[in-house]
Amino acid sequence: MGGVDFCRFDCMDGLLGRRLNSNRIVWISMGLFFGHQALIQSGYSLSGLDSYLDPLLFLPIALGCSAWLVRGIAPGFQWDRRFVIGFWLLSSAAFEAWIPSFDGRFTSDPWDVLAYALGGLGYSIFAEQADDLS
Repeated sequence: MGGVDFCRFDCMDGLLGRRLNSNRIVWISMGLFFGHQALIQSGYSLSGLDSYLDPLLFLPIALGCSAWLVRGIAPGFQWDRRFVIGFWLLSSAAFEAWIPSFDGRFTSDPWDVLAYALGGLGYSIFAEQADDLS
């Protein structure tokens, strides 16, 4: 009789037939993002966190969720570092230069560009390490 091996949530078999190890950074990022949004909704404000957490988490969530979907077709899929850098540059240009030029609700902040870069770097490092382990 076959049994089910116990495994932590972050490495259980995924819906797409692949272990979720490489998505650990995505799950953590999404948890932080939704937790932060819940704090804001509750009326709590942490000035530094409110300014830079969302840009820091944007690339890991966007790249990680996209990669997870693509892995349904190509299980060994991994983003190329050049793509991650290009996505960081385009995201930074869009959110820090283009959108603030026509929408007054958004402001341009050069520190956000650094937060996007750190998020992309973190995603690249942790997703690669997890893929090496699986």
